[in-house]
Amino acid sequence: MKRTLFAVLLLAFVWGCQTPQQVMIPTFPTQSEQINLNRIKMITKQEANPSQDSNSKKPLTQEPGVSVEFSENKIPFIQVDLFFEDAGISIIEEIIAGTIIDHHIVVLNQKGEIIAKQPVNFQAYEILETKTEVMRNKVIVGESKKPVKVNSTTPETKVTREAIERQYTDRDTVPQVLEIFEGKVPSPGEYISIYVELTYVSPNLEPNCESYNGNCSGAKQKFFEDVTTRNRRELDILRNRYVNGEIAQFPNLTKEEQSEFKTNIKSKIEITNGMYGPKHSFTKFFFREWNLVSSPRYFRILSVGKNGKQTILEEEKRPEDGKENAQTEKDDNHSIFDSPTHTKHKKRTISTP
Repeated sequence: MKRTLFAVLLLAFVWGCQTPQQVMIPTFPTQSEQINLNRIKMITKQEANPSQDSNSKKPLTQEPGVSVEFSENKIPFIQVDLFFEDAGISIIEEIIAGTIIDHHIVVLNQKGEIIAKQPVNFQAYEILETKTEVMRNKVIVGESKKPVKVNSTTPETKVTREAIERQYTDRDTVPQVLEIFEGKVPSPGEYISIYVELTYVSPNLEPNCESYNGNCSGAKQKFFEDVTTRNRRELDILRNRYVNGEIAQFPNLTKEEQSEFKTNIKSKIEITNGMYGPKHSFTKFFFREWNLVSSPRYFRILSVGKNGKQTILEEEKRPEDGKENAQTEKDDNHSIFDSPTHTKHKKRTISTP
């Protein structure tokens, strides 16, 4: 009995004298405190590339305007840039990482009809093209021991291409070409609104970093590894196509792929939550999905070009005194998309009985 008690005391003493384990300090990635959807919007080419003469940033125009252009194959489109600086979410990087699994840019006319809808497009690579000229000359050394150039060929031009993957930050603007549906081309002077829809999957994480050797993002990387691998594979294919001179876009996830990846993420979360024992019981993950819609921004159609001709918005003329009553009656049918400075919003005097 005494021996047993002595052994227990000795074991407790040795256990207390052990060198304490090193405490692992979590290293969480730095992220914005909030996602500000008001900062996700479309801007004009002029706003995306302000004048170089101005040292300070120009504020966004109160009433921006865009023109409808037609491609060589007669497809109507408008050009704008996606802007998401200080929005708290780097849209392009999140698409590649797989956390944004669905995304669209939506264009409405002033009747509320959808006239364009397409995924967010981005130039995944920049192509570095190098041209070299190679001359082939036949040179023979004669009796004078000086080289004699017998003949020379025309220069051979060799072209090499290298695809460099672009890294987008939240300070970059991303050019977009929005194709307008057939029969839905707005007229000059009309208004359109454009907004962005995002389906954002980001599990609520309370990770025990020790379980992932100090990598606090390890769990998230594990959950999204399938969709991230898929996107990286598509980027590699896209790189090879660019190097071969082909024009292609990054293929977005289909509805079936979105459903499959979400199911896989949920399954991995359930397995992970029950994987560790009481020691890791405070590690908990929750599946979270947000359907985000940015604030719409309104644009006035400045011109519509077609077949080499362009219909341009003319300045509205002030109605003559003799036509004022008829013009007033017409103005009563104003649109909510009209500018606050529009003549339809002029001050009127209404007589009362």
